[in-house]
Amino acid sequence: MRLLKVQGKGRVSVEPDLVTLSFEVETKAGDYAECLQNLNARAEDLRASMTAAGLDRADLKTSDFSVRVDTQYKDGRHMFVGYRASHNMRIELPVDKELLNRTLRHIARGHSGAEISLVFSVKDSDALRQRVLMEAVRIAKSNAEVLASAAGMSLGKLQQIDYGWVEVRIHNREAGMVCNGPGLVADCDVDIEPEDVTAEDNVTLVYEISD
Repeated sequence: MRLLKVQGKGRVSVEPDLVTLSFEVETKAGDYAECLQNLNARAEDLRASMTAAGLDRADLKTSDFSVRVDTQYKDGRHMFVGYRASHNMRIELPVDKELLNRTLRHIARGHSGAEISLVFSVKDSDALRQRVLMEAVRIAKSNAEVLASAAGMSLGKLQQIDYGWVEVRIHNREAGMVCNGPGLVADCDVDIEPEDVTAEDNVTLVYEISD
């Protein structure tokens, strides 16, 4: 039995329908209690901004929290200068420019001083993966038909499908900004047009061929 092995690379692009806003608030102080108190105040300010924007503050979830010793290198050794604390939070929103601008405006009017990153993605990633695999199989089959025809051969039954263990690669889109205090961007909307989210993967088909 003669075989023809062909590879197909599927690539699908879709408009993002989900944006994840990630925030990092950070404080420093010489006293542990003061450092933690200041951090909690900034985090609460951020939650209040969510409420003011019409969102449910309970949807703002902690992704990381740390309090660590802050040192400064001096005279050949590390000197204790206080404490550094950080609180990372995130919230998922539908891709709605009016909602996004309203949320960012309220954050900018607050005092959290948060660093913000935005990741645009798709909510139904499983459906996107399925589309990619279907496209990869379609392209592989088309390649097999072209190669068999060019070689003067007949394409027979599909004998095998090879697919690796690697997940379908989905490329989300990112952006970032910093809100350092009231008035910075409070009356200015962000003009963001995210690129499409793309996903890609490969499959290999093995066909029987004959004269």
